[in-house]
Amino acid sequence: MLRELRIKNFAVIDEVVLDLGAGLNIITGETGAGKSIILNALGLVSGERGSSDIIRHKEDEATVEALFDSLPAAIEAKLAEAGFAAEGELVIKRILNRSGKNRIYLNGSLCPLTVLADIGGSLVHIYGQHEHHTLLQPETHLNLLDAFADLADTGKSMREQFNKISSAWNELNTSRKLLENRRRERALLEAQTEEIVRASLQAGEEEELKARKNILAHAEKLHQGSREGDELLYEGDAALVGRLGKYAVRLRELAAIDAKLQPTLELIDSSLAQLQEAAAQLRRYSSHTHFDPRALEQLEDRLAEIQRLKRKYNANFDDLLRLRGEFENSLASLDQGGERITTLEKEFAAARLSAWDFAEKLSNDRQRAAKKLKREMEKEVRGLGMAETTFEVRFLLQDDKADQPPFFIAGKKLTERGVDQVEYYFSPNPGEPVKPLAKIASGGELSRMMLALKSLVLTPGVVSTLLFDEVDAGVGGKVAEIVGKKLKQVAAHHQVISVTHLPQIAAMADGHFVVQKEVEKGRTFTRVQRLKDKERVAEVARMLGGVKITEQTRRHAEEMVRGGLSGE
Repeated sequence: MLRELRIKNFAVIDEVVLDLGAGLNIITGETGAGKSIILNALGLVSGERGSSDIIRHKEDEATVEALFDSLPAAIEAKLAEAGFAAEGELVIKRILNRSGKNRIYLNGSLCPLTVLADIGGSLVHIYGQHEHHTLLQPETHLNLLDAFADLADTGKSMREQFNKISSAWNELNTSRKLLENRRRERALLEAQTEEIVRASLQAGEEEELKARKNILAHAEKLHQGSREGDELLYEGDAALVGRLGKYAVRLRELAAIDAKLQPTLELIDSSLAQLQEAAAQLRRYSSHTHFDPRALEQLEDRLAEIQRLKRKYNANFDDLLRLRGEFENSLASLDQGGERITTLEKEFAAARLSAWDFAEKLSNDRQRAAKKLKREMEKEVRGLGMAETTFEVRFLLQDDKADQPPFFIAGKKLTERGVDQVEYYFSPNPGEPVKPLAKIASGGELSRMMLALKSLVLTPGVVSTLLFDEVDAGVGGKVAEIVGKKLKQVAAHHQVISVTHLPQIAAMADGHFVVQKEVEKGRTFTRVQRLKDKERVAEVARMLGGVKITEQTRRHAEEMVRGGLSGE
């Protein structure tokens, strides 16, 4: 529970310290004194986002510190998982800075907001000033029913089941559309594949064709040049081979005289052999090299076909070779697409069956819980001055058949919350038929019914501290006293902090705090004081008597406080 709350430089609060205890802690004060500011500060402790607008004028930082002890086991487990040691106590400190450098500390260690928000809902539950108006929204009724039936984990599993069926449905639809699109493209794919296959492209072919074209285009020049070489080396009257051969004979005679010329002779003999071979090669080359206009035309046609394919597919030659494989693979996958659709249809059917079975079981649990909630609510509201009230939880059919047909069966539509849509009905008068709560409940009835629901929904030991901000809205007189007694009952299992304007509820307090606004040296200050018994009587008398407090009013206040302390 919350033991101590320190607030500094928060709105009009300079610095206040609240020492809170178990049971019912009541906060009273004039309208506008700053009671709700205290609850706003507790909201920060529970993980709500903060704004620099709340920092007191002329100050750079606002600070809220809270000390909790007797932590629920679930909180200690979450803290341990996040790496924070609790050891029975938890100090939360939040600092809001005008520069935006806000900080959060848990037991002195820096902490991200996500961790605080995760544990905050189990530390402090804030029942806002207008929360009873959520009963006017039927979509919230299922949440309250699930909370009453303790179906939070089951609801989480239902969302997981729905996500599976949604994922399977989306994948199936996507695959169907893709297959349909690709089937429409099949003729194009086949034509493209046939065109590239018919082209019989070979790796390196384009470069080879270009080289051959270059040769054919210069065939006459090549033939003439090779013939000239043959004439120069061998065939001509003054051919080098003949003349060099004659000199080789002369040099051989000289080498016979002087052996030193033998290496030179060998070089000339070698050169002579190479020249003869070169002449032979030129002769052969010239005999096979002739200008062939038809062959050149064929090469140019082949290169033109390759160029056309490159332009058509916006690809280079190597990419054309790859495209052939890609087109063939696409055609093969089209043949396999039907098998994939069949597999996905089976997976979707299995996920659908599993989700619907789970949703039906969840619905059965809810219907059993709804009967119990009817009995418990009628009992609770009788204790809140609504003795003849009839309360019902009705399960409604959903008629949105056009939306995602696979999720709609037998008048029920599967959603992430199951197949149920519920709405609360009630009748405050005997003999009158029940009608939707949202249509006929008054503000006072809504407040009491929400209080009754909260007392049934909140499990002892799960949330340590409950905050009620003017839960008495719309009630007064005897009913206010009944609401006070109900808060007292809730406070037997939870620490309750409640802001109220009604003396009947203030008189029930185990701890009573008064909030007062003062002006000193031109600045506004909000003070919070814990009242002793005599001071409590004076505050309750003020709440009873308004401007003028008579002796009779004081005696009445004293009786109310005494009765509240004794639990009468």
